[in-house]
Amino acid sequence: MPYRIAPKNEFNISERMTYRKDNKEIHCGFLWKTGAFITNQSPDFLDDYEADVGLSVSSHDFSEVNLSDEGKKLIYFSPTTSQDEQKVMTEIFESSKTIDDFDIGFQHKGWQLVDADIVMWGELSITSQE
Repeated sequence: MPYRIAPKNEFNISERMTYRKDNKEIHCGFLWKTGAFITNQSPDFLDDYEADVGLSVSSHDFSEVNLSDEGKKLIYFSPTTSQDEQKVMTEIFESSKTIDDFDIGFQHKGWQLVDADIVMWGELSITSQE
């Protein structure tokens, strides 16, 4: 039986990517208005859930991940990234319409994707999809 797991509050689900180049990092992604993870397993794994830590899509076997069309773009840089490079990378990120767009743009500038995840946190709603 499928179960739908979703945050009860808006903007409690994020899609995060980390890029690295030399000793520099970019942390970027999206803060989604709504979303849900679908699993075919009983959500017993939520017995140890910590609302302030959240639930990572990469740590469980979810059959679907649904994210809203509404969200906010976020980008942060390590202190070792120069202001000029931050400006260039922010422009690539902000002008991109899809993840593939900025991923390709970042790679052309020598940045490599080293981590990606989708995380929800806060109070969760769990419903059976039967």
